[in-house]
Formats: sequence, C-alpha cells, structure tokens
Amino acid sequence: MSRKYLVAMMTTAGLMSITATAQAQSIAGNPPAAPAAASPDDTVIADIVVTAQKRSENIQRVPISIIAVSGEQLATAGVTTLANLNAIAPGFNSRNTAGAFQPSIRGIGTSSNVVENPVALYIDGVYIPQQREGLRELPDIEQLAVLKGPQGTLFGRNATGGVVQITTRRPTQALEAEARIGFDSFETLRAGAFLSGGLADGLAGSVSIDYAHQGKGWGTNLLTGNGTFQLLHSFSARGKLVWDIGADTTATLIGDYMNRRERAFSFVPYPGTNFVRPPAVKGSVFDTDSPVDPFTAFHGGGVSFQLEHSFGFAKFVSTTSYREGSSSYFFDDIPIGQKVLYVHVEPGGQPNKDYTQEVQLTSRDAGPFKWTVGVFYYHNDLANTPIVRDFSPLFFNNVPPPPASSNTLTYGAERTESVAPYGQLGIELFAGTNLTLGGRWTYEQRTLTQGQVIATRFSGAVVTTNFTPVPLTIKKPTWRIALDHQFSPTILGYASYNRGIKSGGFNVLNPANPAYLPEQLDAYEAGLKMDLLDRHLRLNVGGFYYDYNNLQVTQFVGTAQAIVNGAKARLYGVDVDFTARVTPELTLTGGLEAMHATFTQYSNAVGTTPNAFGATVFPIDAAGKRVPQAQNFVGNLALDYETPVSFGSLHFNANASYNGDYYFESDNFLRQPAYVLAGTSLAWTSTDKHYTISVWARNLLDEKVIYNASSQAPGYPVSYGGQAPRSVGITGKVNF
Repeated sequence: MSRKYLVAMMTTAGLMSITATAQAQSIAGNPPAAPAAASPDDTVIADIVVTAQKRSENIQRVPISIIAVSGEQLATAGVTTLANLNAIAPGFNSRNTAGAFQPSIRGIGTSSNVVENPVALYIDGVYIPQQREGLRELPDIEQLAVLKGPQGTLFGRNATGGVVQITTRRPTQALEAEARIGFDSFETLRAGAFLSGGLADGLAGSVSIDYAHQGKGWGTNLLTGNGTFQLLHSFSARGKLVWDIGADTTATLIGDYMNRRERAFSFVPYPGTNFVRPPAVKGSVFDTDSPVDPFTAFHGGGVSFQLEHSFGFAKFVSTTSYREGSSSYFFDDIPIGQKVLYVHVEPGGQPNKDYTQEVQLTSRDAGPFKWTVGVFYYHNDLANTPIVRDFSPLFFNNVPPPPASSNTLTYGAERTESVAPYGQLGIELFAGTNLTLGGRWTYEQRTLTQGQVIATRFSGAVVTTNFTPVPLTIKKPTWRIALDHQFSPTILGYASYNRGIKSGGFNVLNPANPAYLPEQLDAYEAGLKMDLLDRHLRLNVGGFYYDYNNLQVTQFVGTAQAIVNGAKARLYGVDVDFTARVTPELTLTGGLEAMHATFTQYSNAVGTTPNAFGATVFPIDAAGKRVPQAQNFVGNLALDYETPVSFGSLHFNANASYNGDYYFESDNFLRQPAYVLAGTSLAWTSTDKHYTISVWARNLLDEKVIYNASSQAPGYPVSYGGQAPRSVGITGKVNF
C-alpha cells in the first residue's frame, strides 16, 4: 500500500471518527490552540485570536486561509525550527541554500539565498528580510500563524506566497520562571529558560535564552572523520520591556541576538548520476568525501520599539526596527575526495543591515466601518564581500584552456530603499455581510552599489571586471477585494481577489547577469469557515486559483547562481483543515491540500541530462512542467489524548504528515520523492503543573529528505539535510 493512500486512509478514519462521535453527542472540549478569547464553556473548541489583518480577531471571522498554533503545540508536534512547519501546515514547504531559509506556500517560493522571500516572516510585528534569520530555534513562542496566499495590502511586497507571523511571549507583572532541557539520540542538548516579572508599577520585563549543541552528526566526512549535518552551536537570547504608560498608551522595547554554526551542505551525487569522477569512497547519503568540513554560520540580531496609543476612535501604532547580521559558509560543491570546486564566504563576508519604520492607524471594531491606514518604510543593505570560487584542473577534466580561472572573487552589494502607503476598509453592507477593499502603492529603488569579479587564470593572469548598472525602480500597486457573509453565528463564507508582487533586484552573486524584474501573482480564493456540532468540530475549506506572471526563477550559469524572469504559471487547488474533540480526552487535528501547479509559458529554460562526467546543459521549453517546490498532495493528521492520573496528568501525541513529491528546478529532473514523517510523544505533568517530562520519537520511518539540489555541468550535487534520521529523546521542563 502506498504512503499516499495510507495517509489518506488515516485522514478519512479521523473524519469518520468525528462523524460517529457527533452522532453519539459525546464530544468534549480542547485547550485553545493559541492565545484565545475567553470561552464560557471550556468543553468546546476555543476561539483563536490572530492579527492577520493588523487587528485582533477571531480566526474564524477572518476571510483568509490561516493555520495558527501555540508554542506548546509546536513542541508537541516536534517542530523545533521553521523548516519543519510542514508537519502542522499543509502546503508549507522549505529548502535550504547556503544556510538560508527558503519557505514556500502553495508552491510560491524562491531557491535563491540572497533575495527576499515571497513568504514574508514577521516576528513581533517586525519584518525579517534576511533569509538566514529564518533558520532559528523556536524557544519562546506564544503563537505562530501561517497566512496562505498573497498578503500584499497589509504586509507589502514580498508576501506573494503568504506570511509567517511569530508572536513571542509577553512579559507579565506576576513572576514567571521556566527552564527546560532535552537530549536525543544524536547527543543533541537543547536547553532554555524564560523569566518574566514586574520591574515597577506598569513596567514588566522578560528574558528568554536558548542553547543547542549536537554531539554527533547524522553522517561522517570519510576523509576528515568529523560529523556531517551537525549543529555545532545555536544560541539565541531575547529581552522585552513593556511599559503601560497610562490607560491608553503602551511602549514595548525588544532586543534579540542569535549565533548559529553547523556543519551542513555535505553533498552526494543525485541517484543515478555522476560527478566529474566518482567519489573515492561511498557511504550513506549523509556521508561526504571531502578534504574540508562544509559549514554555514550566522550571527546577528536587532532592536525594535513599538508605541501604541488609543485615541478612542482609533488605535495608533508605530513600529521601529533595526537589524544587523553577518553570515559565512564553506562547501565542497563536487566532493570526490579531492578539490574540484570550493565555494566559500569568509566570516563577515556576507553582511546585512536593515531599518524599518511602520506607522498605522486602526479604527475601533464597533460600527459599520473598519479601517486601517498606514505607511511602511524599508532600507536594506546586503553584500557579498566576496564570494570565492576555487577551481582545480579537475573541473575542466584536467585540461584547463588558457582563459580558464583557478579562482574568482565576486563582489556584489545591493541597497534597497522602499516606501509604501496602504489602507484597508471593511464595510458592513448589511447584517452579516461585509465588503473589504484594500490597496497599497509600493515605491522601491534598488542600486547595485558594488559589482565586481576578479578572476585569476591558471596562467597567472588576473582579469577584473566591473559592473555599474543603472538603479532599478519599481512603482507597483497591489490590492485586495473580499466579500464575506456570516451564514450563521458559526459559519462564514468568503470570496476574495488579491494581487501581490515580489520586488526585483540585482544578481549580487553573479553581477554579470542583468537585473531581474518584479513578479506578480493574482489570486482568487473562496472558502467556508465552520464551527459545527455545537462548536465541537471546526472545519475550514478553501479553494484557490493563481495566475502567476513574470516568475523569478533561479538557475545556474556555469557554477554561479542567477535569477531570471520570463515564466508564467497557473496554480489551483483546495485546502482543508479541521479540529475535533472526540471525547473529553481525545482531540483530532489535521488537514490536506491538493494542488495543480504548472508553467504555462517558459521558453529558454535550463534543461540538463546526465552524462558520464556530470551533466549536459541545454535550453528547453518548460511549458507544462511543474513549478519547483509545488506538491500535488500533502496532508497531516495528529491525535492528542490527555487524561488525569493520581500523580498528575498524561498527554499522548501521535502525528503523521504525508508530503507529496516535488521538483527542485524547472526542467523537473531533480526530484524529491514523496515521504511520510511520523512521530509520537508521551508527557507527564505534575498535579501542581510545575514539572513536565516527555519522551518522544521522530521520523519513525527514517525518511531521507533532500533540502538542497542543483544542476551544474560538473554534476548534480544534492544534500540530504531536510530531516534528521529516526531519533528518540527526552525533555524536562520546570515552571513556576
């Protein structure tokens, strides 16, 4: 029996169980999945409050497809980083390039490590443009929400795929303290602490820290003897101060820092292909055969200040942020036991800085009109100083022609300035029916402040080439039109049309290539959000159709990454998610997404075919090929059973997610086969709620998942770092 049908049967069984229990009228309640409004009956599914439209609203009243979970639910599901969100959010996928977090939602994503994502990441209301900041642990999460589809009105350009919103824990006047520590079969130590309390009348503060270290890698570098896919260290810290200045005014100051280094990007040939010559020694897919230990590293952080004031008729919010960081990496692109091609950025060689300022005014919820107006300013500096590519004669089959380079240093630096006023108006046309109209106008200018390639030939000659293109200016509107109707107090229907854009830019990794232009996504969506059976079953269904134009597609020109335009695609599908209480102790949650996503037009795409010494590269017409990262079918199902015992309470969780196959590039050669991730945990909590001990197991089927792959003339290097092998562990937590 295939895994796809296995998970489909699991989902069907869950829905059958819901139906049977409804007939018996014996379903009971569930703790809230995320911060929720108070419910008079805690035996029903609680209201989840989100800020998907820049105001606090019941998730079932927001005409957007949203998945929202609490930090506790993330931990129970084994989601320790953003890269694993597909376990609880069907349609979410991710890959990793040179330590950069590259999410996609409904097939909308990027595979370049130096551009902003089309899935925007916000933490505590602050936009995080640097991809490497997305590779983070999730230690102090209050709520994580995934907004599917373009959010171009309120969240701006680069939210064409959707938005990931993270809200961290808020300081409290009452003293709170929490500490946790865990250990797993790869000798991974994860520890963290959270402390919160009042500092003065109206002033509260909190501090959270998190540390992780992996003692044993998933594989071995067969030449150096060191581990591969090994988290050497991850440290993060966050401090918050919240000052209630008066009844109507609150100020929040946040500072955070992250330092992460791991051995990653241990490549092997894609199954059935060769490098310029075979590796000297062959091991597992997690092993490598390289004279160097590949790594990625990032350190950085930032500060933000938010001022909120209520004028009575509306709420004013000002959010200011500054962030700075630097990343580095080193990997052996063709590991065969000796140097062929090394690619590296030295420490401090890939700096980034960004400054944002957002001001908005949001009306009160009362009355027939709800409106939000604001303006967003963004400044970003991103650079490679430089990225180094070291070649050996093996790269050229030991016969380097005279112009061939033994070394290239590529300098690329880009500056972005953007300002965008926006507004959204909700109109109650008549009782239960609302019309939403939103618009945003984005002005953006990108400048290649440095573009230079210094090539050292095998002959010893040095050739320097400078690139000084004119600035790239973008002036684009985006909008939202939505109509929703409350068919009953617990059933909402909606239909919407959204336009989103992703900004263009320069190829800072390959400045010889021209600038790439903005891409555009027109999205049509309709759905139902339903709390049924006296709020014992929550069922949300949505259908979508995307018209995707001028796609930014990543391809390799020689060995250098470049982003090009020219493609059109059509995507359509359906989303389903549900929550149900089968008994007072048993909860079922799950979801699925079925999607069709293909290029409708894409001439001169890059195609390859394997040969005895790597790959032959040639142009193709990719019309009819699937969009990279797009999956035809995904689904997840989780079971939670909690029961009191004489010595506290026990919580059992079992979860599984089916992830359909997908391709990494437009020619649909490099493919990740379908896989199932399954896990389970059992947690004991003391009667006084102060102590929790949980044992868990993840990736029970020991699936191997590619998270980086590319087609190059010397071969098809792929890296199986998308999922840790089967592991077990134990975690303890103390809180007061």
